[in-house]
Amino acid sequence: MSRNRYRLAAFDVDGTLVGSTVFVWQTLHDYLGTDAESRKKAWDDYFARRIPYSQWFEWDIRLFLEKGANRQRMLEAIDRLVLNRGVKETLETLKAAGMVLVVISGSLDIVLKRFDLERYFDDIFLNEVYFNRAGELIGWRPTPFDLENKAAGLEWLADKHGVALEQTVFVGDNFNDVSIARRAGLSIAFNSSCQELIDCSGVHIPGNDLREILPHICGDRPEPPGARNRSTSK
Repeated sequence: MSRNRYRLAAFDVDGTLVGSTVFVWQTLHDYLGTDAESRKKAWDDYFARRIPYSQWFEWDIRLFLEKGANRQRMLEAIDRLVLNRGVKETLETLKAAGMVLVVISGSLDIVLKRFDLERYFDDIFLNEVYFNRAGELIGWRPTPFDLENKAAGLEWLADKHGVALEQTVFVGDNFNDVSIARRAGLSIAFNSSCQELIDCSGVHIPGNDLREILPHICGDRPEPPGARNRSTSK
């Protein structure tokens, strides 16, 4: 068990763990060349509460399919993305400190898989897509926890792991992180240009080095696992 004040850290994905994108959905739409008017209509309908999140998700998937989306083409789009600085070192350090690590994000599971990040997390809530052996997109499942429902996701995970909400941390970067940032014990606006998120977060970290969150979670910045051995090795 962690001796730190905080015991569970929840992360957004797009813009937080992975850079060179605001939302991976936008990256995929741009790469596949989907219809901009149809995309805007779905966006407007969702935020006007005319359709639920699950229908918005389905709408976007259908637009992908109209443009021949498959595993290869979607991965080609994601290959344009990069990990933010220090992501794996940060996750390793928090894990070594005994923290529960979770993802609560509106991103897609193929992003975590592309960067080999799944292994760091105890629980993952994001949108999922499924391919057959030929690489065809044959199935999908929306996350139950995006936008205003992210806070509910944090509450559910805190209860599952026996952690008080005051002992939770959330790290995110955009407007869809505001609800969960207001619920977490410590909220960190990371590399964010969203003033609403910055204003409701306890910490704002500009720049894209995720290691900068460590002093706020663990106190004095700890060494990552194996750092002492690496520094003395030849």
